[in-house]
Amino acid sequence: MSENVQSIERALTLINAIVDAQRPLSIAELSQAAGLAPSTIHRIVQTLAANGYIHQDHASKRYDIGPEIVEISRALYLRYDLVRRVRPYLQDLVDLTGETAHLAELYGTGAMYLSQLEPLSMVRMFTTPGSIAPLYCSDVGKLFLADLPPARVADIIQKTGLRPRTPHTITSVGDLEAALQVVREQGYAEDDEEREIGVRCLSAPILNGAGKVIAAVGIAGSSGRLLKERVPELATYVRQVADRAATELILQPQSEPEAHGS
Repeated sequence: MSENVQSIERALTLINAIVDAQRPLSIAELSQAAGLAPSTIHRIVQTLAANGYIHQDHASKRYDIGPEIVEISRALYLRYDLVRRVRPYLQDLVDLTGETAHLAELYGTGAMYLSQLEPLSMVRMFTTPGSIAPLYCSDVGKLFLADLPPARVADIIQKTGLRPRTPHTITSVGDLEAALQVVREQGYAEDDEEREIGVRCLSAPILNGAGKVIAAVGIAGSSGRLLKERVPELATYVRQVADRAATELILQPQSEPEAHGS
């Protein structure tokens, strides 16, 4: 095991010890929980504290969960809450279209699929939860790009490039900009075998109260079944479902998780 991996494991052990204890711990208590010398514990907690993952109370000198861990917990809770609340709408899409339905959000320079529902006896598509899609050649990705400022789009393209995945992949900045303008005008985005031959997808945005894209819902299917001539009709269903999901999220905002130690 490399020294770097060992350091990470030790740091995680200390964080887990504090979480399990549900109270601040001293260096001696952390040393006992991790089975490490106090001098080793001290070096690790200094690094964790400097990066906000734990926090030392100056009066008691004990260590508790820091703001970065709280923020990670909050983000995971809100993501779970979004998946839970949008899931009935994904089922509506499956029932309306007979295709696999998915939910995705912007994740760095890609789009992460958060949830997927498929019809009975249907072959599972590649929009599996946790998988990451390139922004430039996926339906959900183009929705997010179309909503971002031009400078951010240019930065993402510079980092990821426009590598051809299939003969249909957009590989020039000019063509991508034109495609994003179409997305803005029609209110939905397509992946017409741009990411994988034989697969066609289309998605619509879930907008917040300010009109910004917070997530995307859509469908994916084989190009032999999800025919090109069906896209306008299916896009209507997808847009309607996305609008309904957005309305619920706006009228009933996501609840915040309770703070640690409350």
